[in-house]
Amino acid sequence: MGRPTIIDIAKLAGVSFKTVSRVMNNHPSVGEDYRQRVEAAMAQLNFKPNRAAQLLRGGRSRILGLLVAQGGAIQGLDEGNRLPSYIADIITGMLQACQASGYHLVTESIDREDAVAGRAWLAACFDDVGFDGLVLMPPLCDLDWMLDALEELSLPYVRMNPGTQLERGLCIVIDNHAAGREIGQMILAQGHRRIGYISGPASHHAHTPRLDGLREAAASVPGAQVLVRQGAFTYNSGLAAGGELLDLPQRPSAIFAANDEMAAGVLAAAFERGLGVPGDVSIVGFGGLLISQSTWPRITTVSQPTIAMARMAANALIATSAKEEPMEEGVIHIAYEVRERQSLGPAKG
Repeated sequence: MGRPTIIDIAKLAGVSFKTVSRVMNNHPSVGEDYRQRVEAAMAQLNFKPNRAAQLLRGGRSRILGLLVAQGGAIQGLDEGNRLPSYIADIITGMLQACQASGYHLVTESIDREDAVAGRAWLAACFDDVGFDGLVLMPPLCDLDWMLDALEELSLPYVRMNPGTQLERGLCIVIDNHAAGREIGQMILAQGHRRIGYISGPASHHAHTPRLDGLREAAASVPGAQVLVRQGAFTYNSGLAAGGELLDLPQRPSAIFAANDEMAAGVLAAAFERGLGVPGDVSIVGFGGLLISQSTWPRITTVSQPTIAMARMAANALIATSAKEEPMEEGVIHIAYEVRERQSLGPAKG
């Protein structure tokens, strides 16, 4: 067996993760019965407090965590294969909140495929770091085993744009269905009737309502069609899926990609085929990411205030940590903004 963790102590003593942390730091709010149980468990397991636990003050580490679902793939990233820029926006918002409140931000990568290994990694990581709370992005924010593990640890968490189980944790979301419908209506109003859609990965549930909204808009217009291809929220997947759609005998006159990085890939696929944008094909993205305003033509997109959402998530965790009370659960709805740019134009003919 490996080195015992404070998770092991909590289980043996029958108390929460936070109670163990408070005992280790002589917090005055811990009752004598709980203190004795925790100390007995520590002795039984021959537990030696680690550096992170020794640094805790008043039961708080003043550290927030951000988990990304790259796992072992993180070692394969380089100049040609990078983390999505969405992650950079999340980090920016969290850093803004942390710096303003004297907190630190730790970013970790975890493999979402193996629940057993993931749970073991979480226990070891929390023992070493002692997070006050975590922010979860898709697809981690929709994993049952991840939410179960955090709740067992009594660790506060905030979910960014989850697509399922909105009753769990604090969820910060936009109305993806309404945004997809509005984009569909804009495309149809320009006379487009064959519309391509490039989806995100199946493990990301938040983008599914975008397609539902698009289809709802198309259903109200006679002769409108939606042609779907699978993407992976990366530039290269947009390049490939966009190429498939543009190589059809009857290609779509407009393509809506579930994020801006894929939309930029579609733009490149169109230029590779000698097609003009928006003259021959219109392109729309989603997210308001930096790349949408860095291309030419600039990409029409649904802008979600990711930096502000991440800052809100971090501030909620900081407030919870300061109060030393359970995290308030609920859903916070954030407004989106459609930014119409040069990549969307009328259909030919």
